[in-house]
Amino acid sequence: MQNLEVMRVGQAKQRKLNDPNYGKPSKMRGLIISNPLILRGNTIVKSSPLDLQDLRSSLMYWDRLALPLNNQVGSASIPDVDYLESSGVLYKPRFTSFGKSELEKWLVNVQLATLAEYEKNEQGVWSISGGKNSIVSENLNQTDGTMIQLLNAVPVPGENVPLAEILEFKTKRRDQLLAFREHFESLSAKVANAPDSVDELAKVLREVDLACSDLLKTTREWGYPVKIANTHASFNIDILKAAETANEVYDFLSNNPIGLSTTSNILAAAGAALASQFKVGADIKFQGIKRPKSPYKYAYLVQRDLS
Repeated sequence: MQNLEVMRVGQAKQRKLNDPNYGKPSKMRGLIISNPLILRGNTIVKSSPLDLQDLRSSLMYWDRLALPLNNQVGSASIPDVDYLESSGVLYKPRFTSFGKSELEKWLVNVQLATLAEYEKNEQGVWSISGGKNSIVSENLNQTDGTMIQLLNAVPVPGENVPLAEILEFKTKRRDQLLAFREHFESLSAKVANAPDSVDELAKVLREVDLACSDLLKTTREWGYPVKIANTHASFNIDILKAAETANEVYDFLSNNPIGLSTTSNILAAAGAALASQFKVGADIKFQGIKRPKSPYKYAYLVQRDLS
């Protein structure tokens, strides 16, 4: 990560001085977000303002957000971002580039540098937001990873839902949100560790199914527009190549997508007429940081409104 100087990265040092629980296992989770950028070498093929739907999807399931800023790509003030920063939910780490550097690699390195810096102080807590509404880099040297997907399973707020209402909902429904997140992280770990049988995996998957259905029932009573999204979680391991057992698990899950029956029933009752599924597939991964214990990247893809 040459030509990269961290000017200010979050509040890690301040928390270390003032938080008595600092350094202990935490249920807090943070996501590093970005405005949509399509990069090719030193050319920005496409740049758009921060996606407000993705911002709300991220805010729903993450305790803290970080939006790295830099001196190469300007960032206009966005009221939603300013509100979350003033609420202590969103951080703006700043980076400055000195000397010549290929823009594409440098901007991706900004995301990685943020993750690496936060990872030093809070291991396994932070991840990077991916997908079409983040940084899309076509020509970087990437290697194979693994992605797990929950399809038509995760409720997210619509793009016009007030941020204050999302924060209030998270406070009231923290138990349900934590249950989903913990079961999903456990599911990710089971995939990454390639269990000897799919039975243990299926057990955790049933817990995820119930957690998704509980969230769907809860959000239906919310009174604000709710959408159904796919969730993609990527991690820095290729389980297809990890071991014979991993190969067998990968083949089973990639060739036999498993239905989330309870979640599908809730969707059907809501008139959504969608089948929820869990599947595993190949994915690309960032180089430069190893995080084998938890997904390093998440993406949400909104499918449709929840009736």
